[in-house]
Amino acid sequence: MAVSGSETRSLCSSINNETESNAQNLTESPPLYSEIPGTVPLSNGPENGPPPSYDEVVNPDASPPTYQSLFGQVREARKNSSGFVDFLKKVIILLLGTIGCTIILGITIVVPISMILVGTNYFGECPVEQFIPVYLVVGGTFGVVKNVLGFFSRWKTNENDQERLIHRSRDSILNCFLIAWFITGCIWTYRVYEPEYEDEDSPFYCNKTLYLFTFWLVSTTFIVVGLMSVFIMCFVVSSVVTAIE
Repeated sequence: MAVSGSETRSLCSSINNETESNAQNLTESPPLYSEIPGTVPLSNGPENGPPPSYDEVVNPDASPPTYQSLFGQVREARKNSSGFVDFLKKVIILLLGTIGCTIILGITIVVPISMILVGTNYFGECPVEQFIPVYLVVGGTFGVVKNVLGFFSRWKTNENDQERLIHRSRDSILNCFLIAWFITGCIWTYRVYEPEYEDEDSPFYCNKTLYLFTFWLVSTTFIVVGLMSVFIMCFVVSSVVTAIE
């Protein structure tokens, strides 16, 4: 079929117009972010733009949200518990892992320093048992040394197996010494109960603050150990009962 010249020119003209239109569309700048359907314009500026950055929305100086709060953990333990006994065990373990660790950490730091201060301040003021101030000073000093060495061993993360073995051996020796020293202090303290607090010339005299501090220090240790033993026994018994049920 023959094609006339006018039809050919008309076809070429339409192709050229379409090509020019496509080229013009390619050279135009892309649409703004706010012109895209489904986007939100920038609210804090005079013109539309991209959404605000993270620093513009969130205060970088503010503390991060607490997702692992104590209340949230208790609620999660309640959801995952099979019964009241199981829930009670999880709550006790949770409290020991948070509040208990904080209290124990504070005690291990404050008690040795207090022992050194009291023993040094009242040194020589207990004729009935002159080794009570010595017990406080030596025990507090070794307690501080143990805490400092333990802190540095935890801070140093790139230690090898030999260094870990040395640290464990050192901690074992310190623990054995502190236990033996605690037993010795108990003997020195309890065998003179109760000394004279008023007459400083009496051979049975001991400063009241010095003696009572030492007495309640060793007695509280026994109380804490007893409570922990009772708790462990209750935990074991509840675990056995739960397993039987």
